[in-house]
Amino acid sequence: MVSRLVVLISLVLLPLQAIAALTASVDRNPVLAGEFFNLTIRAEQNVKGEQPDTTPLLKNFVVGPTSVRSNTSIINGQVNHTTQWQVELMARNPGTYEIPSFSVANMQSNPLSVKVVPSSTADNQSKDVYIETSMQSDTLYVQQAGVYTVKLFLANDLTEGQLGSPELETANVSQLGKQKESYEIIDGIRYLIIERNYLIQPQKSGQYTIKSPYFKGRIRDNYRTRAASAVGKDIQLNIKPIPQSSSGNWLPSELVTLNEEWQPEKQSYQIGEPITRTITVTALGITKEQLPEINLPTINGVRSYSDQAESNNLVRNGKVISQKVESFALMPQAPGSYTLPEVRVPWFNIITNRTEYAILPERKLTVVGDPNFVQPAISAPIQNNALPESTQTNTANQTTFETPFYYWPLVILGYVLWLITLVIWWIKRKPATQTGNNDVTPKQSIAPLPELKEALKQNNQRAFYHQLVKLCKLHTGSADLTKLNNMVNNSQFAESVSHLQANLYAGKNHAVDLKFIYQQINNLNKKTKSENELTQLY
Repeated sequence: MVSRLVVLISLVLLPLQAIAALTASVDRNPVLAGEFFNLTIRAEQNVKGEQPDTTPLLKNFVVGPTSVRSNTSIINGQVNHTTQWQVELMARNPGTYEIPSFSVANMQSNPLSVKVVPSSTADNQSKDVYIETSMQSDTLYVQQAGVYTVKLFLANDLTEGQLGSPELETANVSQLGKQKESYEIIDGIRYLIIERNYLIQPQKSGQYTIKSPYFKGRIRDNYRTRAASAVGKDIQLNIKPIPQSSSGNWLPSELVTLNEEWQPEKQSYQIGEPITRTITVTALGITKEQLPEINLPTINGVRSYSDQAESNNLVRNGKVISQKVESFALMPQAPGSYTLPEVRVPWFNIITNRTEYAILPERKLTVVGDPNFVQPAISAPIQNNALPESTQTNTANQTTFETPFYYWPLVILGYVLWLITLVIWWIKRKPATQTGNNDVTPKQSIAPLPELKEALKQNNQRAFYHQLVKLCKLHTGSADLTKLNNMVNNSQFAESVSHLQANLYAGKNHAVDLKFIYQQINNLNKKTKSENELTQLY
């Protein structure tokens, strides 16, 4: 009776044990370093809303995506449910690793031990797929940029694949440009080579390891496709700290240079003539984001507008070269000689281990007036010291004389005659004034040019500005718009003209009301005409 009860209990518990089973297994053991293998976790029941936590695997393996599959089967009237998770794993280095147990729906799997054997270089060269990694220098300073190169070799046609990125803790890693593809015959085998360059910029000093990218995909083998994977060798990197002697902007580099260009390039410039000064900073071994901005000091008499800087970088012989180009528009406002101070950029030479400077020397800027403007000659009174010495001597030796008795009567008579002449002239002038016939020349009006109005209609800022300079030159004798600003005497007008210059020669995008400028010129014209009429009436 007791034995029958034990058998009955066993028959009841067996299905429960089957339902509660959770197992883990791998598709092969041992496995090669750098090759993917499959880990399968299987539950003998239908599990929904849960899955195994694969985070502990990241310590020793590269973990690929996890796929899940559920299955239901009926055998001899018995319904069976199974849930299966499959994870792709790859070990970078040889050794014996443990896959821990997993817990799902109150079930626990068994731990596994996986042996990873090395894959020799000779084996790699004979493979259909392998990876090579390289770096020109295994020693860098903090924030110095190094170039890490990855080459993937494929002997067969690739149907699908994924190439990862290198990994380095406490460092900025980014791909430089697009990948390159080429073909090469190695030991009689034709390989497709996919090359990528990465910018490695460490942020902390110490000893670190750059983990190689891995490849996983499928390649064509005769009339079928098969899975393929590969991983390159890790690289050890020594990161040096920033020297205590360094100060200011930290630029670790082998070479930093400054260059400049002037447009137009000549000995002297006219007032109001736009000048473009372009300064280029080039550095080896740092990123374009690290390049400093060039700040030029303000110079009285010369307006300066800075344009937006352009930065770029490229790779040459395993090194990154960065460049920043900044343009400045200079607008002389007054004649004279100006000194532009030197431009100095400090940087740390990683070869000589000392701070050096990239320098643009100071430059003289000569500004002259408009040669077409003729300054009217002003006669100065003759001074005694300007006379010839003999004349001065004779004048000094002249003796004083007494005023004759008839001197004052003659002076009074001349004054009376002058008053009579003035009265006669005024009587004769009055009818001419009443009829409006006046010989007095009125002031010249500042009438807008037809071309200025046409440029306003087309909303063409460049054409409008050129006509404005032409108008200023026509009526003031100079292309210096400051004189026109003084005549208009309106701060908003001066600001609008300044914004127009900045838009044309400094790359700015100010909102300029051309109609307002035109109206101010018109108002100035009306004001000038009114003054002329008052002069005529007077």
